[in-house]
Amino acid sequence: MRRLILSLLVSLLAACASTPPAPPPRLPAFRVAPADFGAPLQLVQRLQVLRVSEDPRAPKERQLDTLLQLDGEALRLAALALNQRVLTLVWDGRELQVQRHTMLPAEVDPERVLRDIALVFAPLQALRQGLGPEWELSELAQRRELRLNGELLLVVLYLQGREQVEIDNRVERYRLRIDSRAAEGAV
Repeated sequence: MRRLILSLLVSLLAACASTPPAPPPRLPAFRVAPADFGAPLQLVQRLQVLRVSEDPRAPKERQLDTLLQLDGEALRLAALALNQRVLTLVWDGRELQVQRHTMLPAEVDPERVLRDIALVFAPLQALRQGLGPEWELSELAQRRELRLNGELLLVVLYLQGREQVEIDNRVERYRLRIDSRAAEGAV
């Protein structure tokens, strides 16, 4: 009986001594001012999001069409699903204005959308501003990598220049494929 009690006490102490796993790191916001993107853009895009989820009932893949316009004054994005506008973003470098449709899933976070646009289209120097010394953002050939203390957290792959891009976000557990083409009437 004594051994059983001693064994239970040791087990309880061991359980108390173990630390809970650290929460996943939070990725930088990369709020790049529209003027710092360098070149204007007018793109029609198809976004395919593949979510990595442990819940087998959770939708694995979602698709959105977007219109992205970027000039020195503002970044504007309209997202469409089933021919309905489900999200509108306007970023002027100071304030992010958002309009969302009720059918848009909660996991579509406007801050993430803005961050992913910056990661794909902003110059590396503009992205590196404000990063702490523990962060490393590098670009080699057709690939950008974001690391925290040496750990790879996010990869941007330029499959066909900026026209076909894939983001592998290992922290927030999704892959995003972006197919872009110039919008009609764009110069």
